[in-house]
Amino acid sequence: MFYNSTSPKTSMRPRRRTLLATTALLTALSLSACATAPGAKPAASSAPQSEAALREVAISSTKSQDYIAAAAYWGSLYDKNSKDVEAALNYSKALRQIGSIQQALSVMQRADQANPNNAGILAEYGKVLASSGHPDQSYSILTRANQIKPGDWTVLSAMGVALDQLGRYSDAQKQYDAALKIAPDNPSVLTNLGLSYAIEGDLDKAEATLRKAVANPKANARARQNLAVVLGLQGKFDEATRLAHADLPANVADNNIDYLREMLSQPALWKQMESLDSTKPAKTAAATQ
Repeated sequence: MFYNSTSPKTSMRPRRRTLLATTALLTALSLSACATAPGAKPAASSAPQSEAALREVAISSTKSQDYIAAAAYWGSLYDKNSKDVEAALNYSKALRQIGSIQQALSVMQRADQANPNNAGILAEYGKVLASSGHPDQSYSILTRANQIKPGDWTVLSAMGVALDQLGRYSDAQKQYDAALKIAPDNPSVLTNLGLSYAIEGDLDKAEATLRKAVANPKANARARQNLAVVLGLQGKFDEATRLAHADLPANVADNNIDYLREMLSQPALWKQMESLDSTKPAKTAAATQ
C-alpha cells in the first residue's frame, strides 16, 4: 500500500531521499540507454578532409546538440593535436553528454596538466569530476575556476552539484540561486535546484521548481523525467506516466513507473533505506553544463 500522505514531512525525508536517489539514477540510465557506443568515429566517407572543415562540422554538431557526432569530430581534432584547448574542451563536453565520463576525465587531466591556470579547462575538469563521483576534488577545482573567471553560471551550478553530492544541500541551493541570478529561469539550473530540494526531503518545493523548469521551452528530457520521478514519489502516477512517455520508449517509461509503485508499496524496504541514508549522502541525476 502507498505510504500515508498525511504523515509528517520530516519523518519521510530519509525515505524520500534514498528513493529519489535510486529512481533518479534509474531515470538517468534509461534516458542514456538509446545512445550509440561512446567514442564512435564518423564514417571515413563522410568525414571532412581538411582540418578547417572538420572544425566547422564539429562546431555545427555541438550547436545542434548532436553530441555523438560532436564527440566523433572533436575527437578527431583532439587526436590530431591533444594540445588544442578548444578541441579538448569540446571533446570532453560531448563525451560527458553521451556518458563517456572516464574518457572525458582522461582528456581533462591531460589538458589541466598542460594548462594549469586556464579557467575554461578548470571549469570543465571540475564538471567532469562531479559527473564521475569526486565531489571534493570537483568543488575545489570549480572554486579555482570561479576565482579566476567569476560570473560563469555553469560553474556555479556545477558547484551546487558537487555540494549536493557531499550532502550540503543548503550550500548547494545557494550556488543554484547565484547561478539563477546570472541566468534567470535557466531550466538546467532549475532542474538541479529541484533535485536538491527533493533529496533534502521537500517534495513540494521540488515539484514547484521542476515544473518551472519544464515550462521553459528549452527544457530537456532530464527535466521532464525528474519531474516524473518527484510526482511518482507523491503518488501522482497518472501525470508521472504522461511525462515519462514524453521522452522514453513506452516499455521503459512503464517500467520506471512500475518500479516507483513497487518501491512505495513495500514497507519492509524503508528500514533498509533509512540505514543507507545514515551512512552516505544520496546522489542525484543532476547534470553539469
